[in-house]
Amino acid sequence: MSVLSDRIRAYRPADFQSLLRLIGQAFGGETAESVQFAVSARNTSTFVAEWGNEVVGVAMAISFGRTAWIGNVVVAPDFGRHGLGSALTEAACDKVRRHADSVLLLALGDAARLYERLGFVPDGLYGTWTATASTPGIVNADQCGDAGLSLLDAATRPDTTEQCLALDRRATGEDRRAYLEIFVPSMIAAYRRGASDDVGAIAGYSARLASGRGAVIADAPEVARRLLCDMLQKAPATRIEFPDANGAGVSLAAELGLRRFKENLRMRLGPPVSGYQPQAIYKALTPAVG
Repeated sequence: MSVLSDRIRAYRPADFQSLLRLIGQAFGGETAESVQFAVSARNTSTFVAEWGNEVVGVAMAISFGRTAWIGNVVVAPDFGRHGLGSALTEAACDKVRRHADSVLLLALGDAARLYERLGFVPDGLYGTWTATASTPGIVNADQCGDAGLSLLDAATRPDTTEQCLALDRRATGEDRRAYLEIFVPSMIAAYRRGASDDVGAIAGYSARLASGRGAVIADAPEVARRLLCDMLQKAPATRIEFPDANGAGVSLAAELGLRRFKENLRMRLGPPVSGYQPQAIYKALTPAVG
């Protein structure tokens, strides 16, 4: 444990405005709604670094049982190089490693060096893509295609919701049910129509909160195309983040006119996640949980 551990403590509701400022300055585009979601999500533990009477750092740990994620690690610029980032990350890791075999995170830029010193190793790149002012075709139905697929509001059918959650487990190798519960009302399931047009096996799902947090998981590129088009038609400014190992996703994003503007390094502490299938992930759920 870091010698600075006495400056790290659990988050209190009175810290919220400090967190909103820190996270907003570090990542941009954050709202009170998105930060409130992050700190209140189930199985989430939030830690802050305190200097004097001021909250100058934050880190969050999200537990999925045998796996866990560390996210939103931020230290105010004026308090950098004091070891607070390491101390926060260690506190978050200590919390989740009691149960998790593997701890994961997405590192931006030079932050990867900090995590390497703590034992994390690279586990693949995630690119972040977004529409531009000249992005063509996002609302073009011909570009979205049909591919014998129909979309269904998953929340109207409990069995469909369960299929979406099972699809998520197969893609990520993780049981994210507790975290995904808040996304269920926004889940759209894609299914392949049969001769009777009945709902068959679910081939993919999308989910998106007003804050932009959400996922697209699909078992084939044509399914992802339909789901991504639907999402971008409703919210053109949505940022799409997914693993570079999903080559079909990279091609699809380019075809839809999206622009890659940054990348994060997925890193892990512990063994590779069994069952992880990056080729099925077309939009990460949030930057904090992949």
